Amino acid sequence: MHHLALNIPDIMIGLFTGTFRCATSDSVHDWPWAVLFSEWMWEQHGEHVASMSLFLPSSFDRTPRNIAAKINSGYKAWEHMYHFYVLLPGLLYAIMDDEFYGHYCKLVAGARAALLVESPDEFRPLAHKLLIEFVEDFERLYYRRRLDRLHFCRHSIHQLLHLMPETFLRGPLWLISQWPMENAIGNLTREIGSDSLPYANFAERALRRCQVCALVAMFPALGQIEKLPKDAIELGNDYVLLAWGKAARATELPPDEAAALVTYLRGCNIVWARLRLPNGQIARTAFGECKGEARGKPVHRSRMVKLRGDTFAEVKYFFRLKTKDANGVERTASLAMVADYTPPDPAILKKTHGVLMVCRYEGGHSRRVVDAKEILTVVGMCWLRPKPVELYHPRAAELYHDRYFVAQKLGFDMTWIGRVQDPIVDDGADA
Repeated sequence: MHHLALNIPDIMIGLFTGTFRCATSDSVHDWPWAVLFSEWMWEQHGEHVASMSLFLPSSFDRTPRNIAAKINSGYKAWEHMYHFYVLLPGLLYAIMDDEFYGHYCKLVAGARAALLVESPDEFRPLAHKLLIEFVEDFERLYYRRRLDRLHFCRHSIHQLLHLMPETFLRGPLWLISQWPMENAIGNLTREIGSDSLPYANFAERALRRCQVCALVAMFPALGQIEKLPKDAIELGNDYVLLAWGKAARATELPPDEAAALVTYLRGCNIVWARLRLPNGQIARTAFGECKGEARGKPVHRSRMVKLRGDTFAEVKYFFRLKTKDANGVERTASLAMVADYTPPDPAILKKTHGVLMVCRYEGGHSRRVVDAKEILTVVGMCWLRPKPVELYHPRAAELYHDRYFVAQKLGFDMTWIGRVQDPIVDDGADA
């Protein structure tokens, strides 16, 4: 928990801002990596971080606040992680030298792999290789074998070399981190019902918890039976279409969306605003969220999604459609009207070791209908600031305008420990 969430960000942010301890024989002005050294740059960076919070889905839980204003006043571990491993790659893209930026991306790529709940075997060798390169290059780029910079090489930097081997030996590292331990301790201590023999009562309740968990693992049917909200429709494979407000709304389709449905729809259709995914996230829609945004209501955008095939799109709305197959059998399909983003820029993707996925929004130029089960996760789409050299390009508006980088939830279901799903409440975000 403290290693990747606090120790590593503390070192790197200290170097980027020039606040890391500097020897008298050294000078911060000789640190080419200190791109956030000036007070104005740091304050601007904090404002950018705060402004991006509404572009992150509500399922991200603790979205980072203005780090320049709040870093010394209760900035949470999850805020540090989403700032350092999700937003910072996009925010440093335009202002950091390519060599130092590529080096930082190696750290982010390796850390993201280490934070996965399920760590696939094929990810581990590459993640381990990137972390080894990061540690070796850290000494070359930052320490530079200077005695007055020896304090740069803290134990937490060396510890990165052990992340993936320990994952292979002991399983996903979140299992042995403080998050599950503190959560278990908190749950059990709240259940203590004896003031005279608290420790004996605690031990008995822990034993009972282990027995219940073992039974549920062996017989999943004994687990909690989920009660779906009113008018919800199960689509199979843990996808659930959620009713919003009144059960159904009739809406006239714009010309471009009617054309996308060509042989299926003419004029109107019943639309839905929310879909619960198998990972517990709730995908929302422009149909629901734009109404709140039009009234000036702050809405965390949860309508940007990742589809199968590693493509990204904005969900306009969900709908159900009755069709007949070749044998004349009638079936009801649950579909989504989406507006596509372009595939991630391959050049940036290669340069950043897969960390920074930069897409352009195609908006009104792209409408298509996909099966609702094509949606994998809810993501954030944050505006990418262009580099100075890009701003002065003759075709800057055509090439570098309207670009966004993808912000994905760390570990996907890593924060799902102790929770079942996003709370299914009518929070007004779709109203």
